[in-house]
Amino acid sequence: MSGSRIVIVGGGFAGVKCARVLSKSLRGQGCEIVIFNRENHMVFHPMLAEVAGGSLNPDSVAAPLRQMLPGVRCRTEDVHDININGKTVVYKSYDERLATLEYDQLVLACGGDVNLTMVPGMADHAFAMKTVGDAVALRAHVMEQLERAEVCEDNALRRWFLSFIIVGGGYSGVEVAGEINDLARSSRRFFQNIAEDDITVTLIHSRDQLLPEIGEKLREFTAEKMRQSGVTVTLNARAALATHKGISLKDGSEISGATIVCTIGTQPAAVLQKLEVAKERGRLKTQPDMRLLEQENVWAIGDCAVVTNAHDDAPSPPTGQFAERQGKQVAMNIIRVLRGETTQPFRFKPVGQLCAIGGHKAVAEIMGIRLSGFVAWVLWRFIYLMKLPSWSRRFKASFDWSWQLVFGRDLAHLKTDTTQRVSNAHYKAGDIIFAEGDPATNFYVIEVGEVEVIKGETNVLATIGPGDFFGEMALLNDNPRNATVKAKTDVEVVVMGKHVFEQISESLKPLKEVLIRAAQQRAETSK
Repeated sequence: MSGSRIVIVGGGFAGVKCARVLSKSLRGQGCEIVIFNRENHMVFHPMLAEVAGGSLNPDSVAAPLRQMLPGVRCRTEDVHDININGKTVVYKSYDERLATLEYDQLVLACGGDVNLTMVPGMADHAFAMKTVGDAVALRAHVMEQLERAEVCEDNALRRWFLSFIIVGGGYSGVEVAGEINDLARSSRRFFQNIAEDDITVTLIHSRDQLLPEIGEKLREFTAEKMRQSGVTVTLNARAALATHKGISLKDGSEISGATIVCTIGTQPAAVLQKLEVAKERGRLKTQPDMRLLEQENVWAIGDCAVVTNAHDDAPSPPTGQFAERQGKQVAMNIIRVLRGETTQPFRFKPVGQLCAIGGHKAVAEIMGIRLSGFVAWVLWRFIYLMKLPSWSRRFKASFDWSWQLVFGRDLAHLKTDTTQRVSNAHYKAGDIIFAEGDPATNFYVIEVGEVEVIKGETNVLATIGPGDFFGEMALLNDNPRNATVKAKTDVEVVVMGKHVFEQISESLKPLKEVLIRAAQQRAETSK
């Protein structure tokens, strides 16, 4: 046992619990425990929606690993590859070079990565809910939409600013929809020009009921209470396309919305995709004791693994309580291996399920007892408060919740982007990318598809395609748009903000000259 090195890849529920149990049980026995995680903190995902909704401050759900795991070597390098035969982990070191670290026991607890590309346009136009940064960015965006709506003189545009679409009716989708609805509607009293019916929050789910993990009566209660609070619940609806205007569904209908939040779409971590081991839909297959098939010293737990629960012989669901219990039991199995003892299969009887649905209401199923409403909400807060990984975070969350009950949600928000970025956007055939008379804010380069440059209502000046660009004339002359640009086909474009465009065009004189010539040619063509 002395001198053994145990490497854990992933700092979520499963990985952190495994590291904690190993550190405590093997203290003073000469074992080295190393945990790799991109961020230096563990994210308490069940409360991310509360951060997005302004109920909690971001640091309440981010527990620093070094403070949580004394005695464990915490590393934030990206794991690039795993050599099972050579018993090494390949990672990108501080100098951007690949380095290796040998292990005696390896625990894979990588979880899954967000994959917004499952729905065309979603990666370009939707917010994800995976990290603390995602939640902070969404909260800031919601407040910005309220500020825009407050000063907007166009009633239709004001309502569009205040239209929010959440895709996915699982735990994350329901909780995010409830929090955004609460944040927008509870903040309305501080705005003079926003009416109650200006705000629309739409929850789209592909199945016939929300929250498939809980009982049918609680599902019905969830949908009913969310509708009563002002959320539009759209069931049996599958998103087919996301654009800057909203969501197009498989049946051809469209839901308009200025803000899209996507809580569906995951894929295995990149490092696991390279592993040539048995998998099921990208997840690692394991033996009953959570070792990989045909492996003696490589273990897999959490969302990245298919772990059979010996309690009911069913695959473990990808939830926090199962991941945490797997982390504890795999740690005990590793200790058994180091001591030459027989390992035990994973066995866990789930305690229950909880989900907050907004408006100080929740649904819960605890030890066979079903609860809903305010009592379930109080229980939800107490249980998750005690599940936070450290007392410092419990005190922070308690203070934030108490503050909110007395003073309401904080309307202040920080700008998360310090500079304009180069990004991508997707437009559907027929979409107006910008209209004649609009202020000049962006420069566009076409990657896929074609657009039409239109003067007036019907005069098509030009049709341009991949490799071409548009939007430079108004930016160079600091004037409003002098033509409308409309997507002729589905279009993918690179979008460059005004300040980035100005910096590049000023620094690269030949580029500016090319753009000026292109602007002059188009001006002559339009005469």
